[in-house]
Amino acid sequence: MFSPSEILYLVLSFCVLWLTAALFWFIWQAAQILRNVNSAVDEARERIERIEHAITGIRSRFDSMTAPASLLFEGAKKLIEFAVDKRRDRKD
Repeated sequence: MFSPSEILYLVLSFCVLWLTAALFWFIWQAAQILRNVNSAVDEARERIERIEHAITGIRSRFDSMTAPASLLFEGAKKLIEFAVDKRRDRKD
């Protein structure tokens, strides 16, 4: 019916077919893993951008508040100096 060389070629062809299928499956799995890693990196970038945006907003609010606060503290300092000078003048 089949000669030994024909059986060998038939077995080899099935082996090549299964090897090709296994190789394709490994490449598919590697591509899926890389896709998942890429989406995780994209999510991390988005979160880092949000955090950076929030920190920048907080910093700008803090910077905008420091100018009036410094004026307020300078005024309080002058007021205290004035009160101390007045008290010193009364004692003399």
